[in-house]
Amino acid sequence: MRLPTFSLLLSSAALAHTPPFPATTIDSSPNPIGTLYPDSVTGTINGTIAVVPIPYALARELVPAQYGILRKAYRDALPGFPRDMYPLIVRSILDHDVGMNGIQLIPDFQSVHIFYPFIDLLADNSSSFAYGKYLVLTSTNAAAIAGSQAYGQLAVPASFSPENNAYAFSSRKRRDEIFLNAYTNASTTPVVTTRFTPLPAVGPWPLEFYVNITNQPIFADGVKCDQQVTFFNTSLSTGANAPVGLIGDISISAPYLIEDRTFRNVFGVKVDVAFLERNFLECESLRGL
Repeated sequence: MRLPTFSLLLSSAALAHTPPFPATTIDSSPNPIGTLYPDSVTGTINGTIAVVPIPYALARELVPAQYGILRKAYRDALPGFPRDMYPLIVRSILDHDVGMNGIQLIPDFQSVHIFYPFIDLLADNSSSFAYGKYLVLTSTNAAAIAGSQAYGQLAVPASFSPENNAYAFSSRKRRDEIFLNAYTNASTTPVVTTRFTPLPAVGPWPLEFYVNITNQPIFADGVKCDQQVTFFNTSLSTGANAPVGLIGDISISAPYLIEDRTFRNVFGVKVDVAFLERNFLECESLRGL
């Protein structure tokens, strides 16, 4: 999400002079950890995470040449993953109830993250980081856009269908299929689409892999890093709310990849998680994660 603390402080000051956020129908549960970490930015992230196998050679074109890719690390984390392929991650989400000490400070917003995990930013052949050049996100959320740009990301203002939710059912008759479309302010057709149906269980990629990649520090220009700690052990993600395995199709338009591509029968999960965020960290301080 990458919300710098100064953006939250500005939002907090604005709240003293503005009415509450407009009412909207949002199918996400409240933040369960806000008061547990009163001095930190916390919230929830509801949505889908998909693992898209792409040729390693293509990944090498998309990740800046100065950064290595930790091939052994992702192969160890993904038993049975196709050889000579790389796990591109597409995460379509709703950030909900984001604030400090149990007080929501910014409106909920949607985003699509297309990112590259297991990047050797520190050249130590060990520490895994996630590289993300673009972030497609709600055009009306100035704090989220500013937070993304502060890390050197290209923030792409967008609208989404469904609005204000991480996904929706394709139809009343097909309540097993979920979808999300993202439209940039300059597009009349979606730049990213996702269509998924549930599986009996999470697989073939283990749940631990999704925990791993969503906890890797995030960077764009390599100057500062964002550490987002995601919790898969709260009431949002356990019991009846445990992660659900998915299979489906994803389409991504250029320039978010080199060319327009549709990926079929990719696997992923649908899950709601709590998170804690530490902003503007020296990337070196995250060595060993």
